[in-house]
Amino acid sequence: MKRLLGALILLACACAPADAPETRVRAVLVGLEAAVQARDVGALKDALSPDYKDAQGNDRRAVLALATAHFMRNQSVYVLSRIRSLEIPEPRFARADALVALAGVPIRDALSLPGLNADLYRFDVRLREESGEWRIVSAAWQPATAGDFE
Repeated sequence: MKRLLGALILLACACAPADAPETRVRAVLVGLEAAVQARDVGALKDALSPDYKDAQGNDRRAVLALATAHFMRNQSVYVLSRIRSLEIPEPRFARADALVALAGVPIRDALSLPGLNADLYRFDVRLREESGEWRIVSAAWQPATAGDFE
């Protein structure tokens, strides 16, 4: 899994200088996908700001509890994600619009989504640079459709 994560981060970083904020934010999001697929609550904890709060009333601890419960209910978690947009509106703050599909079986590609029992979401993720690391400070989500992934 570490090799896969390394390869994904390298791929995400190939288009911009390694220290560019956009590159570093993309690396966090790619790492988050790998953490979910590996069912790694510790890596999720590292990606969330201690100040995390969302519109559903969740704080960091609640999100980690939800993730733990999901991982306990599901032996396998497979993820397909698409970053639709990423912007850095001001220094140390970022916003990403991402599509995420979660399933109990491997997701070959977006075209396979209609035939899978997958949960599909659109996320609006806010990040902040804290002590040199980009962390998620809030996220809002809503249902997505398989067509959104095309």
